[in-house]
Amino acid sequence: MFKIRNLNKGSKEIGSITKFKIDRYATSLLGGVQADVVIGYSNKKEIMISGDEADVYDECVKGIRAAKNPGRVAKLLEVFGTQFKGTDIGSRAKLGKGLNKAILEKYYNPFSVGMPEKLLNDALKERDMSAKDLAEQMEKANVQKESTTYTHTSGARAISREVAIKYSEILKCDPVDLMFNKVTIPVWGKVNLMNPVELEKFYSPGEIYTYAANVGDTEITVVPRDLWRSDIKAIKVDAKGTMYHNQVAFYYFKKNNDDAALNKLCIVGRKIQPNPELDPDFYETEFYLGVYENIRGKSNLINPDPFCEEANKIILKNFKPTFVSAVVAMVNTDAVVDDTNKVQVIPQSEWRKEESLRIEKAHLLQRLNEKEISEKEYQKKVLEVKKDIQKHELQLQKQIEIQTAKFEAISKAQDEVNKQLYKTEKRKSLWTSIKDKRLA
Repeated sequence: MFKIRNLNKGSKEIGSITKFKIDRYATSLLGGVQADVVIGYSNKKEIMISGDEADVYDECVKGIRAAKNPGRVAKLLEVFGTQFKGTDIGSRAKLGKGLNKAILEKYYNPFSVGMPEKLLNDALKERDMSAKDLAEQMEKANVQKESTTYTHTSGARAISREVAIKYSEILKCDPVDLMFNKVTIPVWGKVNLMNPVELEKFYSPGEIYTYAANVGDTEITVVPRDLWRSDIKAIKVDAKGTMYHNQVAFYYFKKNNDDAALNKLCIVGRKIQPNPELDPDFYETEFYLGVYENIRGKSNLINPDPFCEEANKIILKNFKPTFVSAVVAMVNTDAVVDDTNKVQVIPQSEWRKEESLRIEKAHLLQRLNEKEISEKEYQKKVLEVKKDIQKHELQLQKQIEIQTAKFEAISKAQDEVNKQLYKTEKRKSLWTSIKDKRLA
């Protein structure tokens, strides 16, 4: 699906293409990649094609091929294809006038605001609301006129922080999501904790491997805003049938060891010589996921999955790490959603029912002011509406508590498994220490 929109009046005739402006971004934790492509023409006309990246790409190629000069068409297709596929998710690339360079400017901006009107319209679409519904509610709340809301949904005017907060109250979302795209980073590697993985070589259980030859083919994941830093990295566990399958591990890259990472789930690196006989001066770095421990100066990496086979319990033994970085969060992309979206598990009809009750109360107050009903009748009606609102709010709160309890239960279960694993490894370590002393 895609949409085409004129960004300015310009000439009705289509001139020759002079520039592209491309924006690719992930819309949600489980959503696909979207793209906005602005095409500029020699007569200063600009059109924007937005939607699913594959559909947008095909439509742009179709428009480029409409040019009459075959030589220019071939050049445009080459430049556009290189730029589109080379644009990182979450970044914006520009191509200067005249197509003199393949990419004039390309930079990574995780906080790109993209198209603010698109974020607002996406939020309305997710909640099955129209721009008219939003405009009417904003005017009834005496926040702004209906026409002002339409300028925000069309992109004619930027959304201020105060208005974004008012919109978020109506849409039941985080106001940040109406002004900024989700913060996203690529998942640079995957790991299997149970079985070896055969690619260009065998990767042992716990060893992280790259899974895409092209950077553009890597998976994209949303980073919780409280965790984001410029040095944050992400890997994904790909081991069906295990408790960590499809979970994304976030960590901060560090060039040295992290003393605070002892006995915690970590990403570690070590240098090896793959062919010491042929090239003794060549080293490469291997990366692993596991529980890092250091006993009497000897570093070991323990498999965090309690159900792994005995032969795979110890991933690395007595190794020298080049860096150790603790995992700051494990996110299950199949079961967890943003906290700001938890209310979405409650049907939209329930939220609208509550809103209709509040509107009814406002109408009663207006009728009282207009002397259409008596004060006694007003008090009676208001009391009935208040009771209905309290009853409905209680039902909503119970539903939210049920969903919250499910999330907490999942988290508690994982914590309990990690505690048991830690106790087991500590007992094993203590027994080994006693055994060594007896042998000594």
